[in-house]
Amino acid sequence: MGYLKSNHLFETIHPETIYRFTERPVVIGDQLTDYQNIGALIRLSDNLGAKDLFFMGEEPVKQMTKIRRIAASSHGNLNWSFTQEQEIRNMVSPNSMIIALETATEAKCVFETSLPENPVFLLGNERFGISEKLLAQAEMVVYIPVPGLTRSLNVSHAAAVLFFEWLRQMQYKFRNQLTNEV
Repeated sequence: MGYLKSNHLFETIHPETIYRFTERPVVIGDQLTDYQNIGALIRLSDNLGAKDLFFMGEEPVKQMTKIRRIAASSHGNLNWSFTQEQEIRNMVSPNSMIIALETATEAKCVFETSLPENPVFLLGNERFGISEKLLAQAEMVVYIPVPGLTRSLNVSHAAAVLFFEWLRQMQYKFRNQLTNEV
Protein backbone atom coordinates (compact mmCIF):
# COMPACT_ATOMS: atom_id res chain seq x y z
CA MET A 1 0.00 0.00 0.00
CA GLY A 2 1.50 3.30 -1.06
CA TYR A 3 0.67 6.96 -1.17
CA LEU A 4 -1.94 7.94 -3.74
CA LYS A 5 -2.60 11.55 -4.72
CA SER A 6 -6.12 12.59 -3.73
CA ASN A 7 -7.05 13.52 -7.32
CA HIS A 8 -6.32 9.95 -8.39
CA LEU A 9 -8.25 8.44 -5.50
CA PHE A 10 -11.31 10.61 -6.14
CA GLU A 11 -11.32 9.68 -9.84
CA THR A 12 -12.42 6.22 -8.78
CA ILE A 13 -14.73 6.85 -5.80
CA HIS A 14 -16.52 10.03 -7.01
CA PRO A 15 -17.58 11.67 -3.71
CA GLU A 16 -19.27 14.47 -5.69
CA THR A 17 -22.08 12.10 -6.75
CA ILE A 18 -23.76 12.90 -3.42
CA TYR A 19 -25.00 16.12 -5.07
CA ARG A 20 -27.23 14.13 -7.41
CA PHE A 21 -29.39 13.41 -4.35
CA THR A 22 -29.07 16.49 -2.17
CA GLU A 23 -28.61 20.26 -2.42
CA ARG A 24 -25.17 21.80 -2.35
CA PRO A 25 -24.75 23.58 0.98
CA VAL A 26 -24.38 27.32 1.45
CA VAL A 27 -21.87 28.57 4.02
CA ILE A 28 -22.04 31.87 5.92
CA GLY A 29 -19.30 33.27 8.12
CA ASP A 30 -20.45 36.01 10.51
CA GLN A 31 -17.93 38.83 10.98
CA LEU A 32 -14.78 36.69 10.65
CA THR A 33 -11.71 38.83 11.26
CA ASP A 34 -8.74 36.49 10.87
CA TYR A 35 -7.56 36.28 7.26
CA GLN A 36 -6.31 32.75 7.90
CA ASN A 37 -9.80 31.62 8.90
CA ILE A 38 -11.31 33.38 5.90
CA GLY A 39 -8.89 31.69 3.49
CA ALA A 40 -9.32 28.31 5.19
CA LEU A 41 -13.12 28.63 5.05
CA ILE A 42 -12.94 29.32 1.32
CA ARG A 43 -10.89 26.17 0.84
CA LEU A 44 -13.12 24.08 3.13
CA SER A 45 -16.26 25.30 1.37
CA ASP A 46 -14.70 24.29 -1.93
CA ASN A 47 -13.76 20.88 -0.43
CA LEU A 48 -17.38 20.50 0.65
CA GLY A 49 -18.66 21.35 -2.82
CA ALA A 50 -20.62 24.32 -1.44
CA LYS A 51 -22.80 26.34 -3.77
CA ASP A 52 -22.03 29.72 -2.19
CA LEU A 53 -19.99 31.22 0.63
CA PHE A 54 -20.93 34.54 2.17
CA PHE A 55 -18.89 36.50 4.67
CA MET A 56 -21.01 38.92 6.70
CA GLY A 57 -19.05 42.13 7.19
CA GLU A 58 -16.55 44.38 5.53
CA GLU A 59 -14.16 42.98 2.95
CA PRO A 60 -10.61 43.04 4.36
CA VAL A 61 -9.18 44.65 1.21
CA LYS A 62 -5.63 44.89 2.58
CA GLN A 63 -5.54 41.16 3.32
CA MET A 64 -7.07 39.79 0.12
CA THR A 65 -3.70 38.63 -1.23
CA LYS A 66 -3.08 36.61 1.94
CA ILE A 67 -6.64 35.24 1.90
CA ARG A 68 -6.27 34.06 -1.70
CA ARG A 69 -2.90 32.50 -0.94
CA ILE A 70 -4.39 30.48 1.95
CA ALA A 71 -7.45 29.53 -0.12
CA ALA A 72 -5.09 28.36 -2.88
CA SER A 73 -6.94 27.38 -6.07
CA SER A 74 -10.22 27.24 -4.16
CA HIS A 75 -10.70 31.00 -4.38
CA GLY A 76 -11.64 30.53 -8.04
CA ASN A 77 -13.70 27.36 -7.63
CA LEU A 78 -16.83 28.66 -5.89
CA ASN A 79 -18.90 31.79 -5.48
CA TRP A 80 -17.78 33.71 -2.41
CA SER A 81 -18.30 37.31 -1.39
CA PHE A 82 -18.54 39.78 1.45
CA THR A 83 -21.95 41.26 2.22
CA GLN A 84 -23.70 43.63 4.59
CA GLU A 85 -27.00 41.75 4.21
CA GLN A 86 -28.38 40.69 7.60
CA GLU A 87 -31.42 38.68 6.48
CA ILE A 88 -30.16 35.22 5.57
CA ARG A 89 -33.40 34.34 3.76
CA ASN A 90 -32.64 37.11 1.24
CA MET A 91 -29.45 35.24 0.27
CA VAL A 92 -30.47 31.58 0.16
CA SER A 93 -33.12 29.25 -1.22
CA PRO A 94 -36.43 29.37 0.68
CA ASN A 95 -36.40 25.58 1.10
CA SER A 96 -33.00 25.54 2.82
CA MET A 97 -32.51 25.06 6.55
CA ILE A 98 -30.23 27.41 8.48
CA ILE A 99 -27.94 25.54 10.87
CA ALA A 100 -25.88 27.56 13.31
CA LEU A 101 -22.72 26.05 14.78
CA GLU A 102 -22.66 27.68 18.20
CA THR A 103 -22.37 26.96 21.90
CA ALA A 104 -25.85 28.18 22.76
CA THR A 105 -28.36 27.02 25.36
CA GLU A 106 -30.63 25.34 22.78
CA ALA A 107 -27.76 23.70 20.87
CA LYS A 108 -27.73 19.94 20.23
CA CYS A 109 -24.65 17.77 19.79
CA VAL A 110 -23.84 17.62 16.06
CA PHE A 111 -23.04 13.90 16.32
CA GLU A 112 -26.47 13.14 17.79
CA THR A 113 -28.46 15.33 15.41
CA SER A 114 -29.90 14.43 12.03
CA LEU A 115 -28.71 17.15 9.68
CA PRO A 116 -30.94 18.23 6.76
CA GLU A 117 -30.30 17.69 3.06
CA ASN A 118 -30.54 21.41 2.26
CA PRO A 119 -28.26 23.16 4.76
CA VAL A 120 -27.07 26.71 5.16
CA PHE A 121 -24.17 26.46 7.60
CA LEU A 122 -23.76 29.55 9.80
CA LEU A 123 -20.42 30.05 11.57
CA GLY A 124 -19.49 32.77 14.03
CA ASN A 125 -16.80 35.30 14.76
CA GLU A 126 -13.59 33.95 16.29
CA ARG A 127 -14.11 35.82 19.56
CA PHE A 128 -17.81 36.57 19.93
CA GLY A 129 -19.53 33.78 17.98
CA ILE A 130 -22.66 34.37 15.91
CA SER A 131 -24.47 37.66 16.43
CA GLU A 132 -27.85 37.45 18.19
CA LYS A 133 -29.59 38.81 15.05
CA LEU A 134 -28.23 36.00 12.87
CA LEU A 135 -28.52 33.31 15.54
CA ALA A 136 -32.23 34.13 15.85
CA GLN A 137 -32.63 33.21 12.16
CA ALA A 138 -31.26 29.69 12.66
CA GLU A 139 -33.70 26.81 12.57
CA MET A 140 -31.22 24.43 14.16
CA VAL A 141 -28.27 25.06 16.47
CA VAL A 142 -25.55 22.46 16.93
CA TYR A 143 -22.33 22.26 18.89
CA ILE A 144 -19.24 20.07 18.73
CA PRO A 145 -18.36 18.35 22.01
CA VAL A 146 -14.81 19.24 23.03
CA PRO A 147 -13.51 17.05 25.89
CA GLY A 148 -10.09 18.70 26.26
CA LEU A 149 -9.15 21.54 28.59
CA THR A 150 -9.41 24.13 25.81
CA ARG A 151 -13.17 24.05 25.24
CA SER A 152 -13.30 25.89 21.94
CA LEU A 153 -12.27 25.13 18.38
CA ASN A 154 -10.83 27.44 15.77
CA VAL A 155 -13.67 28.43 13.43
CA SER A 156 -12.12 26.72 10.41
CA HIS A 157 -11.52 23.52 12.39
CA ALA A 158 -15.09 23.57 13.68
CA ALA A 159 -16.35 24.12 10.12
CA ALA A 160 -14.40 21.08 8.93
CA VAL A 161 -15.97 18.90 11.61
CA LEU A 162 -19.49 20.13 10.79
CA PHE A 163 -19.06 19.88 7.01
CA PHE A 164 -17.72 16.35 7.05
CA GLU A 165 -20.25 15.16 9.62
CA TRP A 166 -22.94 16.42 7.23
CA LEU A 167 -21.26 14.62 4.30
CA ARG A 168 -20.99 11.44 6.37
CA GLN A 169 -24.69 11.59 7.20
CA MET A 170 -25.67 12.26 3.58
CA GLN A 171 -23.49 9.41 2.30
CA TYR A 172 -25.15 7.08 4.80
CA LYS A 173 -28.64 8.35 3.97
CA PHE A 174 -28.14 7.92 0.22
CA ARG A 175 -25.86 4.86 0.37
CA ASN A 176 -28.11 2.68 -1.77
CA GLN A 177 -28.44 5.27 -4.52
CA LEU A 178 -24.71 6.05 -4.40
CA THR A 179 -23.81 2.36 -4.70
CA ASN A 180 -26.02 2.06 -7.79
CA GLU A 181 -24.54 5.24 -9.33
CA VAL A 182 -20.85 4.35 -9.17
